[in-house]
Amino acid sequence: MQFQVPQFIQTEDKLVGPFTIKQFVYVGSAGILSFLLYFTVQPWLFAMLSIFLVGGSLALAFIRVEGRALPSVVLSAFGFYWKPQVYVWQPENPETVKGSDGLGVSGNFSLENIVSGAALRSAWKNLQSGTKVSNQQFMQKVDDQYQIFQHVTGDREAARRIDYR
Repeated sequence: MQFQVPQFIQTEDKLVGPFTIKQFVYVGSAGILSFLLYFTVQPWLFAMLSIFLVGGSLALAFIRVEGRALPSVVLSAFGFYWKPQVYVWQPENPETVKGSDGLGVSGNFSLENIVSGAALRSAWKNLQSGTKVSNQQFMQKVDDQYQIFQHVTGDREAARRIDYR
């Protein structure tokens, strides 16, 4: 059983001759306004206003900037300049101190905390509640869930303790 794959889903339907409905509205409204200007203003003013009016409507109808229609680009530009910008920066990191093994060690991180995810959990808790859980309380919970054991080779490893009760 074969299915037809939809094609040309990015193109708009041509409803009025070779124009889409948006293009027709832009060009038609400029044509109507130029027609009204012909009967209401001086000929030299009509010519200048019509050139800008028709040129602007043709630009709005047909120009695309990186695949986006010009009206959406103009609206995005106005929104960017009209709304206040929020600048977020990362505060300065604390000074990194070299550890005994030559690797950089910063702050209050230890191997056990990193393995058990304590740093991430405490950061999440601080972010959610605005309070900091004491390290002793947290490590007590971690000790209930994880256990550090030593292999025969002397390597230490953290493993999650599961009690099947």
